[in-house]
Amino acid sequence: MDTIRRGATISGLERLVNYLLYSLVGLSAALLIAMICLATQSKTVLMMIPGMPSGTEIKKSSMDIGAQRALLMAVTSNLAQINPANAEYQKAFLQAFLSPQQYTRLSTEIDAKARLLAEQRELGSYYFVFRRHEYDEKINRHFVIGDVHTVNAAKDTAEPWVFEYQMYVDNYRPVIADVASYRGDKAHNFAWLEVQKR
Repeated sequence: MDTIRRGATISGLERLVNYLLYSLVGLSAALLIAMICLATQSKTVLMMIPGMPSGTEIKKSSMDIGAQRALLMAVTSNLAQINPANAEYQKAFLQAFLSPQQYTRLSTEIDAKARLLAEQRELGSYYFVFRRHEYDEKINRHFVIGDVHTVNAAKDTAEPWVFEYQMYVDNYRPVIADVASYRGDKAHNFAWLEVQKR
């Protein structure tokens, strides 16, 4: 009788050990699959900028055009709103998006503009009114077109401006590699550059 009970117990333990072994192999395989999926995932949203459409995708080396437009509109608004009181804040905001070379150049220009406005006792405010965004794929340039408004003593003066950007995404981080701005409402896109060559 003792032998039968011992045999049943040993076969039960063998089944339990086999069950645990298969469970361990199955869980290890599931963990390995989850780790591979996590390591190869490329769709992550890092930030939300006002104006970004819902469903925006920022990937490791690219972002959709709606996210680019929202980001460039925010940067353009900050560039247009420089005054002596907010110059340091605007530089801190821009530093998050500009390449080191562009940040150094623009930081110097912002300091010079703030100094000039302070010397002129120009305490008016500036704001940007967006009209349109154009992207020229041939030269990889974005154009944010609108009006820069200057408000002084209850007088609002608007001037058309074009802000031109070249940007890329590096390890989920949008980087603006080149910034240019000029008066007018005509983007210096590929077609404009071709006409200028003639």
